[in-house]
Amino acid sequence: MAQDIDIEKSVERLDSLMSLHHNNYDYVEQEADALYHLLNTKYTAKAYIGFKVDVMLLKAQVYLQKRENKKALQIAIEASDKAREYQLPEKKYRSSLIIALTYEITSDFISCRKYLDEAYRISRQHQLDSVYSAYCIRMSSFYRLTNKRDSSAHFAYEGLEYAQTYNNSREITDAYILLGMLLRKDNYKESVRYSSLAAKRLIERKDFLPAAMQLSNISRTLYEQKQIDRSFMYNDSALSLLEKNNIAGLFRIYQHRSNLFEAVGNIDSAFYYFRKYHDSYLSYIEKTEVAETRKITEQYENDKKEAVIKSREHQLFFIGSMLAVIVFGSVVLFRKNRQINKQNRIISTQLGELTKILEQKQMLLSELQHRVKNNLQHVISILEIQKESVDFNNIDELIRGNQNRIHSMALLHKKLNVSDNVHEVDVKRYVTELSELVKDSYDGHSKKVNLQVHVEIEKISLEKALPLGLIIVELVSNSMKHAFQKQNIGIISIELTKDANGHTLYYSDNGSGFDFNAPSDKGLGQEIIKGLIDQLDGVTETKSDNGFELTVYFK
Repeated sequence: MAQDIDIEKSVERLDSLMSLHHNNYDYVEQEADALYHLLNTKYTAKAYIGFKVDVMLLKAQVYLQKRENKKALQIAIEASDKAREYQLPEKKYRSSLIIALTYEITSDFISCRKYLDEAYRISRQHQLDSVYSAYCIRMSSFYRLTNKRDSSAHFAYEGLEYAQTYNNSREITDAYILLGMLLRKDNYKESVRYSSLAAKRLIERKDFLPAAMQLSNISRTLYEQKQIDRSFMYNDSALSLLEKNNIAGLFRIYQHRSNLFEAVGNIDSAFYYFRKYHDSYLSYIEKTEVAETRKITEQYENDKKEAVIKSREHQLFFIGSMLAVIVFGSVVLFRKNRQINKQNRIISTQLGELTKILEQKQMLLSELQHRVKNNLQHVISILEIQKESVDFNNIDELIRGNQNRIHSMALLHKKLNVSDNVHEVDVKRYVTELSELVKDSYDGHSKKVNLQVHVEIEKISLEKALPLGLIIVELVSNSMKHAFQKQNIGIISIELTKDANGHTLYYSDNGSGFDFNAPSDKGLGQEIIKGLIDQLDGVTETKSDNGFELTVYFK
């Protein structure tokens, strides 16, 4: 227990170093490497995996700050895989957000959105409300960069609300920064207010360069509104903050200060600060070029070392090749004789193998016929039950319901390949095509229903696929018939996943909802679903607060 506390404190300390040493990420990287080495050598038990993932994600953030995007992406993906392997949903959620940020920085917005959607699914599935603000901030940034300002502002406000509710300091600051940028044209007063709040929080955590940038942004906003005196005041604050703490990056503030003096007619001061802007900008360019040159030099040295290693490898390869030729020449006659004997054995066994294949195909065909017979018996049983029901007055609805049930069985056998294995089904294609087929049978032009299917399982046994398909038929039919009577747009979601405890079928719609456990006096769909769940030995959870949700757990 004491060791757990020490490791936890070390991880928390490493997280705090990200703010304290924002100008020296090499130091933070060294500390992270030392802790990562400790977790790889001394604290290797399963209980420490979560801490290891935390350190990996911190290293990814360090690489992003150092603009080493490939390294950041690689270690974030490794952290994501480890979080999935050990079933750590919050770590998986954070990994997805960092991967999304990496793709955002490299302008790969398609991949960015893919991982943002994955983070959202994890947060909702595991109710991670306390860290949901991080997703909102990333979505706001994504929409801002893709020029969707309204959506960006919506997620910034939502992120701020969640961050304040759960006291997430970092996301509160990020929300202030985003709103300061997004409201600059439409509501400059609110823009100034949010940027001021962001600058204050950044100064409190001694992150002076971004704090100065916020103050400079306020100065520019006021300059655009012709409020020159107030613009001067915020420019003074930004300049003082950087000079007082001896931080580089002043050239943009000097440039704006030159524009301010020009606006009030003080040409001498305007020229003076333009010169300072010019000199500091050249100094910045020179430092950047030196850093790039150093990076290129290091890469050259690494490539040179690799070339030497490869040269030695080539020499060893040549020697080895010569030895191989000698050995090959020595055994060529032996291999020829061996090959002849092998071909004779192959010819002698081919007839036996062909006979076995024929017997196997006959057995598979017999098994398939048996399956068809059993499935037709299912149909007959359902029709017998409906014959006794007095509630099916609509013959069209009766026919359509039974058509969908028969379609589910027909589609199931369509997915089987007699030449392979009749005991398993490609469940992803089966569920997707079946749910689309049932939806289309009810779809009308007056309502728009969006079907979302997510299946993580590749194969499933035929014994489970049949009742599973019939359950989906009944659920989608019920939703299409009853859920969206009072609305024109509907959403149906189907998810099929698997973990160490077994399979999980999750079904939901955003319709009017109903009590699944209450007795039904209309139709047989609800009773059929319950019977099929019993056939799977399944356990259910259901909700009807905002629509309908049903989760079925089965082995």
